Amino acid sequence: MTAHQVNIFLLLFGALQGLLLSIWFLRNRKKNSAHLYFALFLVVVGLQLTLKVIAKSWMMDHVWFAYMLSYKLPYLVGPLLYLYIKARRGDVFTQTDLLHFAPFVIFTFNALVTFFTGGSYNLYVHPYTQAVLQLLQLIIYGALALQLGNTELNGFIKRVVLAEAIIIVTLAVMVVYYGRFPDVRLLFVVLTLLIYWISYQAISKPDLFLEGAHATVVPLSLRKTAKYAHSGLKPEEALRIEAELQQLMNHDKLFLDTTLTIDSLSARINTSRHHLSQVLNEKLNKTYGDYITALRLQEACKRLSDPSNLRYTIAAIAHDSGFSAVSGFNEAFRKHYGTTPSKFREQHLNKMSA
Repeated sequence: MTAHQVNIFLLLFGALQGLLLSIWFLRNRKKNSAHLYFALFLVVVGLQLTLKVIAKSWMMDHVWFAYMLSYKLPYLVGPLLYLYIKARRGDVFTQTDLLHFAPFVIFTFNALVTFFTGGSYNLYVHPYTQAVLQLLQLIIYGALALQLGNTELNGFIKRVVLAEAIIIVTLAVMVVYYGRFPDVRLLFVVLTLLIYWISYQAISKPDLFLEGAHATVVPLSLRKTAKYAHSGLKPEEALRIEAELQQLMNHDKLFLDTTLTIDSLSARINTSRHHLSQVLNEKLNKTYGDYITALRLQEACKRLSDPSNLRYTIAAIAHDSGFSAVSGFNEAFRKHYGTTPSKFREQHLNKMSA
């Protein structure tokens, strides 16, 4: 098998892996609507790998649209990752979010018009210029994703951004060495490895993806009321949602359910995800993630302070308090209380015995 054939095999296998993984996320989108964005993210990366194979074969001359699309898909990578993180923290998709896809639409439309007019109309953009724009977009969206990320996702996001950084550095080295953006398959092998790594994360740490928007969240700036100016939520309906929410949390302790998401909670209250987020923001001055995390931390503190729970490990108490991942529990606890759960337990039990 030649080196060219090995490269083709790796690219196709990476594309297939991305497709299978995207199907897994799509099947779980009802549990967490954020999965739709991540599935699309994987589809874009996988399709990019597939189109790279097409570009290196006889099909390039026969499937012009696929060849053209391979140069436009990178405009979708950053926005989809960013929207995935927003959805994970409980934000809803708005019409303003459509602007994130403007670069992809504009450059694709320009290419289509150029092709169908035989080149008589051509808003020419140099390939190098597009490459630079795509790299800048990756950097900007990577930084925005880190700002939005919660304590449970930060490690994962940092690794994805690191993968993007590797791609950027690889291209930069190519430019310095070759004096241009060479057509080298190494970049797409990196994308293949990225899909493999995400697959490993999904298998070894399923909680990272399954727990959805209820994961522990770093406190965020409060949403402005103007955001919901056209939501259509009536005051009496907002009061009903708030009352039912308090009932479910204070009496039924629904937050103890490790699989709870903003979507399942909205369905339980018989309202929309958007209206629930609005009530939390305007009535309680909290995001969904902040609200659920605070309740779980309060429950964990009660259990840690109870001498009868000494036989339970920190991990067991975290799970019984609603956290599906111990790492997220530890990070949230340290952020809110400035100490670790084990030290908190030790200090409170010592006070009681003194």
